[in-house]
Amino acid sequence: MFKEILLLAVAAFGLTQAITSDLRTGDMDLIHKQKKIYELFMYVEQSKLIGSECYEIGRTFDLESNMEMFHDKMIVKEFMYRFRLGMLRRDALFSVFYEEHREELVVLFKMLYTAKDFMTFYKTACWCRLYMNKGMFITALHTAVLFRPDCKGIMLPPMYEVYPDLFFDNTVLNEARRIKMMTGTKPTMGMESMDYHVIDHTNMTQMMTMCNMNEDCELAYFTHDVRLNNYYYNIRTLFPFWLPMKDMIMPEHMMRGQFYYYIHQQLLARYNMERMSVGLKEMEDLNINKMIVPGFYSNLVYSNGVAVPNRHFWTNVPMYKYKYVKEIMNIEQRIFDAIDSGMIMDKNGKYINIYTHGGLEMLGDLIEGNTNSCNTRYYGAIEILYRNLLGANYDCKHKNCMIPSVLQTYTAALRDPMFYRMCKIITGFFLRYKCNLPAYTRSELDFAGVIVEDVKVEKMMTYMDKCEYSINNALTVDSMKEGMKWNLKAKKMCLMSKPFTYKMLVKSDKNTKSMVRIFLGPAMNMCKNNDYMCLYKYWYDFVMLDKFTVELTPGMNTITRLSTDCMHCSKNLHTGASMMTKLNKALEGTEPFTMKDKYTGFPTNLYLPRGRVGGMAFKLFVVLTPIDESHFHVIDMPMFGKLVMDGKPLGFPLDRPMMPWFMDLKNMYMKDVNIYHVNDNAEMMMMMRGMDQKMMTHDVKGFMEPMGIKRGVVEDKWMLHDYMTKNKYIA
Repeated sequence: MFKEILLLAVAAFGLTQAITSDLRTGDMDLIHKQKKIYELFMYVEQSKLIGSECYEIGRTFDLESNMEMFHDKMIVKEFMYRFRLGMLRRDALFSVFYEEHREELVVLFKMLYTAKDFMTFYKTACWCRLYMNKGMFITALHTAVLFRPDCKGIMLPPMYEVYPDLFFDNTVLNEARRIKMMTGTKPTMGMESMDYHVIDHTNMTQMMTMCNMNEDCELAYFTHDVRLNNYYYNIRTLFPFWLPMKDMIMPEHMMRGQFYYYIHQQLLARYNMERMSVGLKEMEDLNINKMIVPGFYSNLVYSNGVAVPNRHFWTNVPMYKYKYVKEIMNIEQRIFDAIDSGMIMDKNGKYINIYTHGGLEMLGDLIEGNTNSCNTRYYGAIEILYRNLLGANYDCKHKNCMIPSVLQTYTAALRDPMFYRMCKIITGFFLRYKCNLPAYTRSELDFAGVIVEDVKVEKMMTYMDKCEYSINNALTVDSMKEGMKWNLKAKKMCLMSKPFTYKMLVKSDKNTKSMVRIFLGPAMNMCKNNDYMCLYKYWYDFVMLDKFTVELTPGMNTITRLSTDCMHCSKNLHTGASMMTKLNKALEGTEPFTMKDKYTGFPTNLYLPRGRVGGMAFKLFVVLTPIDESHFHVIDMPMFGKLVMDGKPLGFPLDRPMMPWFMDLKNMYMKDVNIYHVNDNAEMMMMMRGMDQKMMTHDVKGFMEPMGIKRGVVEDKWMLHDYMTKNKYIA
């Protein structure tokens, strides 16, 4: 079962090609399973959710008397032994980066995973929801649903609905609770549903008050993006570093270590482009022997009322955390020695060459410190050490007193600017390794008989708009029935990308199948008139925008691709309210239950970096490569849909320095592009977003003529915006 899932879980950030996202119709068995699992995630703060099926089953299920219903009876015995001794309290804060918490999580996951059938798994989950720590339970349940074969096809809720306290500031959640207190939910009110909106202004206003001291606050539109943080949680859940593999059926080449590098390299490259967009200088290197810069402040408060730890500006490393500094320095030196010598030492003292096939996998496992690492005793887990050091939280001796920093969570880590400093260090190990690899030869990069004649791109534009998110789980309800009535949403300002089209003219001398890869990178000063230098010096600063297959025919081929067709991006996620409505209608027989295999991914609204009002220069790199059918694999991936891999390394061909003299290859094309950011402060832009194209084309005379704009000058609202900007009607 793991073989089908983990083999190609490397697809989530442009790693593989999406084949289809066609709707599928679930049968009645899947519908019942879907509803049972979804209810487990609802109002998870309340163990006693009156009126819910999971509560009734959980309080009557006897775990020990059903031990025969598990493949591994010893793990159930171990769990019960730990439970009687005292596992993590239900109201304590959980972090997968805390060793005691992690040990208990592994036992809980194994018990859920080894249940012989779905009903045993479900009843065990109901019991755990009632008695186990909520954070540990959700992590184990989420992972088990992904990997159990009898849960195939079940959709999981977005984490911002399950844990709204780790995605939305406390001021917003307090307002939500105040609305509930003032409104009440007595049946005499005669209300079938209660719709309210909480406007969250803190994302772009309150956070900016700190920007005089911390310039990283200007990037809150990116680092605080709800869907991006949810995406990072999902992507790390596909490859949990704590997941025990020795008893699992694992593929020979699952690319786990390579994936770990690629996802963080892509996030770091994108973060750097956002820094350039707002005029920030290059990110400084982190020196743990000096003061930690920058600081981190947030209004996040955990569900038990404890504030998320903040880190003051120009903070010294506390004395009690010097142990991490010493251990990090030792492990860093060992990793660099391994990269430079090309040899890593396994737990038996045997040396293994990492400059061979599969070497990057071994190095990635070693750096992450996951269960596949060849020697965790010697190489440790440097990411965990950095998160423990930089998070500015206290080291607690007792597991129930631990207060995780945002760096010690997956749901909020991207908010902290120190996360990207940590990424820079981690990816630095891999870049050192990559630079030691031989450059690709001409034959490895060429596509004989294929010429990219031209690439045209519509105007690339971004703007700010409001996004809505359900925060029902922030409330405390009397019963499941009451909980189903609420439809409380928060609004936040989000960066949005205007859809656009690529048009490529490609000449081929034969019928052939090709993989098209599109990259975007910064236009550095030294690269403005030198495309060769850009790919040689700054190859690691490019992000993959898209990747797709095409069938080429002899002669000139016109390839048209919409930005919204991007294979690794996902639009708005389903909400809990909409999911339950669909399930209830399906159970009543009034409509079929349809869903998409791909229901999550990198957020579409962040397809492009922000850019600037007057336009910001970037480099667009397009490359076509031949397809070897023997290396193609189609995988049905949980959450991310049907995907394929083409046998090339992740990020190919920009996964290592490219020799400048290869830029004359005809299957490659470099283009200068500009990304324009629309100033959303103009009130008229809010009006224009609500108008359809027909309205803008034919019926805007009354809107434009007072400003001296003649009919026919513009074709749509975006051209109108360009016209108005040029003539200084708006900034």
